[in-house]
Formats: sequence, C-alpha cells, structure tokens
Amino acid sequence: MAAPIRRSLIREHFGFVSQTFTISRAVFAGVAATAVIVAFLPAPAGAQDGIMPAAAIIILAIGLWSTSVVPPYVGALVFLFAAMVAGIAPADVVFSGFHAGAMWLVFGGLVIGLAVRQVGVDKRLVNAILTRFPPHYLALLYGVALGAGSLAFVIPSASGRVALLTPIMMALAERLGFPADSKGRTGLVLMGAMGTMTPAFGVLPANVPNMTFYGAIESIYRIQIPYGEYLVTNFPVLGIGGIILYPLVIFTLFREQPKPAEIEETGGVWSAPERRLTVILLLALALWITDTVHGVAPAWVALGAALVCLLPGVGMIPGKALGEINYTPLFFLAGVIGLGAVATHAGIGDAAAKQILPVLDLSPETPVRNFASMIGLGWVVAIFTTMPAAPSVLVPMADALAEASGWSRNGVLMTQVATWMIFPFPYQAPPVVVAMVLGDLRIAPIIKMLVTYMIVGVILLLPLHYLWGRWLGVFS
Repeated sequence: MAAPIRRSLIREHFGFVSQTFTISRAVFAGVAATAVIVAFLPAPAGAQDGIMPAAAIIILAIGLWSTSVVPPYVGALVFLFAAMVAGIAPADVVFSGFHAGAMWLVFGGLVIGLAVRQVGVDKRLVNAILTRFPPHYLALLYGVALGAGSLAFVIPSASGRVALLTPIMMALAERLGFPADSKGRTGLVLMGAMGTMTPAFGVLPANVPNMTFYGAIESIYRIQIPYGEYLVTNFPVLGIGGIILYPLVIFTLFREQPKPAEIEETGGVWSAPERRLTVILLLALALWITDTVHGVAPAWVALGAALVCLLPGVGMIPGKALGEINYTPLFFLAGVIGLGAVATHAGIGDAAAKQILPVLDLSPETPVRNFASMIGLGWVVAIFTTMPAAPSVLVPMADALAEASGWSRNGVLMTQVATWMIFPFPYQAPPVVVAMVLGDLRIAPIIKMLVTYMIVGVILLLPLHYLWGRWLGVFS
C-alpha cells in the first residue's frame, strides 16, 4: 500500500514541477519575443541612440530572472554578454558591478559568515534569541522583524545590516530543524532582510535610495529634507506597517513547524577565537554606525573585517577555507548592478517617464488618481533602473508633476518613498540580492513573497499612507 502511495506522491510532485517549469518557459518565450520586437522599434523622440536595443536586453534579463528558466547567475552572464556584444554601453558601465561596493560587501559578508559558523559565535547569538522568544514560527518572525527593524536607526547601510543578520538567521534555521532550501529557512532569512530593509525606507539615512533621493533634491532644488519631517511622513504607516505585515506574509507563505530547539551548551567561558571575532564584529558595527563621520563605506568595512578574519595568527579561518564559499551568485549581483548602470547610461528610465507623463492625466480635482498615478510612475521607473537609481530620474520631474497635479513639490517628491517599500522583483533592491546570495536562496520564492506583499500593500498600506499624508498636508 505504501509503495503506490509513494509513487502517486512522486508523480504528483514532479508533475507539478514539470507543469510549473513549462509555464515558466512559455512566459519567458513571450518575454523574449517582446525583447526582439522592442530591439527593432524606433527610438522615442529625443531619446539617446541605442536606447531600444538596451531596453530589449534589459527586458530579456528581467525575463530570465523572474521566470527562473536558468539559474540567476546564468541570466546575469547572458545580460553581460549581450550588453557587450550589442555595444549598448562601455565595458566600465556593463561590468560596473564587479567594482561596486556591494560586490565587496557581499564578499566580506561571506567570509565573516564563514568565520561566525566556524568559531561558534552564531550558536551563542541563536541561544539568546531562543531564550527570549517562544518556539513558534510566527513569534520568531515578529522577534526577528523587531530586532532587524531597530538596526535601521543605528546602521546606515541596509546591505551591511543584511550581511550581519543573514548568517544568524541561517544558524537559527538550522537549530530549529529547517534544512537547506526549506520553507522555514527561506522565511527566516527573508524576514531578516525585509525586516531590516523595508521599515528603513522611512528613516532618512538608513538606505541607499533614501540618500540618493536626499542628494538629488539638494543638488537640483537647493533644499534639504528635515530628518523628522521625512520620518513622520513615511515611517508611521509604511515603516510600522512593514514590521506588522511582513511577518504575516512570510508566515503564510513559508510556514513550517520548527522542531523543539534545545539551548545548546556553548560553554560559559568564551574561547580566544570567539573573543577575537566578537571584537572584530563590534569594531565593524561601530564603523558602520559612524560611516557619516569617518567616510569609509560599509563595503570596505566589511572587506577589512574579512581580511582580519583571514590573517595568520590573528584571524579565525585559514585562507584555504575560502574554497567552501559558493561564488557563483556573485555574478548575479554583478549583473543586477550592471543592469541599473546600463539603464541609466542609456536613459531608459528618463525616456519611460517622459512617455508615461502625458498619459497620467494629473489634475488638482483628482487627488486620489494623482497619488495612484505617481506611485505607478515610480514603480515603472524603478523596474527599469532599480531603486538606487530611480530618484535620479524622478526627482528632476517633480516640478512638472506638481504643476500638473496642483500638489506641492514636497508632496510629489514624497510619493516616491512608497514605491521603494512595495516592489515586485528582487533585482530592484540590492539588499534583497545580498540576502539571496548569502542565504543561497532561490529566486522564485522571493518573487512570490514580494508580489504577495505588494498586493497586501496596495490594498492596505497605500490607502492608509495616502490618508495619513493628506492629514499631514503633504499629499495636497
């Protein structure tokens, strides 16, 4: 009896996988056909030469990543190859991801994570979590969300926070009996990433797009956004809403019963390697917190900490241990960064915004439609440029949007923030890619989570955020 049941389950499982893969290939075929058509369309009036081939290659890359018909790093290599063969941008633009800070931040995070696992500091941190939260998946998710969200006020780099949290989440998942590629482990790693990134969009210096936004406004309009005004406008609904809703979304999608986790004995006395690694981590944390004072980017802090971990006689891991690290996902990160650089170089985001602007139909008599149209514009631009580059396209358009809608310039500018917190694709946000690389996660569950949260956000958060902004007098 058991054998027929097992065969039935196998057929059912692999039949579902085969059907899903067939659907993905069909969707990608449609995306690829669209890319070919776009490549031969005439460029919009006033657009740069080569913008349509660049747009076609970007559409192809997005299709590869979103359908998962090939591993993400293969899709990135396809993008890099096609961009160079087509000559849509110089090599230093196409391969900009390899010398970007995010690449070295991830490398440093991989080395630090390896040191944390080998020395056993992760066990002590996990013990601290397990003694403070009940062994229930939803309770653990809320505990992670609160802890991760609070880091946004002290560490100004989301990617740095993700690099710090991901090894801890992986160790916690292992202690709770979640194997690699399990739903429970995926959910914990994603909770660490989204819990520290999403609320931080409401805290001015906490994420890169926030500071790009701030810098663009100061450069173009010669004004500075006050910290308190930015926080009061964006954090109460979007930030706190993320802390409340993201654990529920992740619990719904990745719910898995954890095994009873006993508090492991780690010894009362810290070993010499544990003490050295703790000092390194605390120094890195202090440098991350004070990066606006000393000017050293979080990526170089992470790289320096990784080098110390590797130093003979000082560090905790031998150089040959680097062979245990899987480096292929770094190509995906390089492709994501290169895509944003190519899109900006080709002027795709600016051209898309200019084409959409005439059809937005903004009017002082339709404030709700104005808000929805500006959110939609921000989403489109962020899809084609990634979030860190989106402000450079949208901020210069603020006066035109304000004149058409009858809103203040400040109200138009603030609509952008919501589009960073609610988005559909992981490549748009480098911290999500960092979590994906460090946690060795598949891309399909991440897209499922982001799209689900986007639906919840559109239904719940955006209307509440609009009403809150109207009450403050911002969206008017």
